[in-house]
Amino acid sequence: MKTILVYTERFGGNYNGFYLSLLREGRMRGWRFAWLSFRDAPDEPERVVRMFELIKPAGFVGGAIHGIACAVPCGLPAVWVDCGRIPKGAVAVEHDNASFGLAAAKALGDAESAFAVFGFSGHAWSAARARAFASSIRQGGNPCRRFDFPKDSLSNPYMAFERLREILAALPRPMSVFAVTDRLADVALMAAESLRLHCPNDIRIVGVDDDELVCMSSPTPLSSVRPDWAEGGRLVAEALEMQMRGGKPLKKYLYGAAGVTRRASTRNPYHRPKDARVERALAFIDSEFASPIDLADVVKAMGCSRSLAELRFREETGKTILEALTEKRWEKLLVHLRRSDVNLSALPGICGFRSAAALRELFRRRTGMSMTAWRKRNGGRE
Repeated sequence: MKTILVYTERFGGNYNGFYLSLLREGRMRGWRFAWLSFRDAPDEPERVVRMFELIKPAGFVGGAIHGIACAVPCGLPAVWVDCGRIPKGAVAVEHDNASFGLAAAKALGDAESAFAVFGFSGHAWSAARARAFASSIRQGGNPCRRFDFPKDSLSNPYMAFERLREILAALPRPMSVFAVTDRLADVALMAAESLRLHCPNDIRIVGVDDDELVCMSSPTPLSSVRPDWAEGGRLVAEALEMQMRGGKPLKKYLYGAAGVTRRASTRNPYHRPKDARVERALAFIDSEFASPIDLADVVKAMGCSRSLAELRFREETGKTILEALTEKRWEKLLVHLRRSDVNLSALPGICGFRSAAALRELFRRRTGMSMTAWRKRNGGRE
């Protein structure tokens, strides 16, 4: 059995999808994986060398570099993932950053609004995302302003909070904003909330990474560009396997955006319900649909009788409360069905359906097929 050593600083968070894809690809090839987390310490190269001596891997995947390239044995099949500067002649698998900007422009560009993009200075990947977004918006006949925040605010975007407040206060409304990471998008949304800007009526926001822990941090969940983690994992495994067989892979492979996970921060069109109770109901559904809530819970959030709640909700939206709740859960279901890393048995709980049987019945009634068949037909992508 061949062992692959994976060295990374990205365990957890948004890169989980990438590593799960790599694991699936490795299992199909009979590989075993060993994992080593980056540690910011003077003896880090020595620690990595000891790991190589201990497990004698057949291949290496580097998700961080930080001066340890010299520790990788010469001639060992290796692939570097989203590392920026890598050893000369090494094989890299990287984000197609321009594709993220283009996906965000597609999600936001249909609005009649001002446009802005938020990024970080000193990072080429951030500049590529921002340029692609701004260029696409301008090609559509709209101006787009770009704002870059200091390089060190990447690790702590809250450092940009006050500047974000100043920028958002000065921009015309409605506005559509693309932030080059989910964390920056979340801080921008927090700044908007502090200014009492309504999202998505006064401001619409899209981030990148589709990190649910970040995207669901606000009562107004963030829309986000989904990297094609499945493709990234596949490319790494194929490039590594080719080297292990004595072949010569390309020096660089790119994986881009799989689509945009649309949440409340980009709900279209700009329309604030006249009745504040209906607005509360929509916000409640957006934030709590994955919980086992029902009609009674939404009515309670509206603060009126059931009959009045149903009447006002239908007048404003053209749907019943249950129809709106089911549609929200259905949207989320289709997003997860396109992700091959999500087990079908987990879908009822993730999407708020009361049971697996109820979900299967609804899905077959709407599509005429099983979820397994639908997933195969749609290829795991948007």
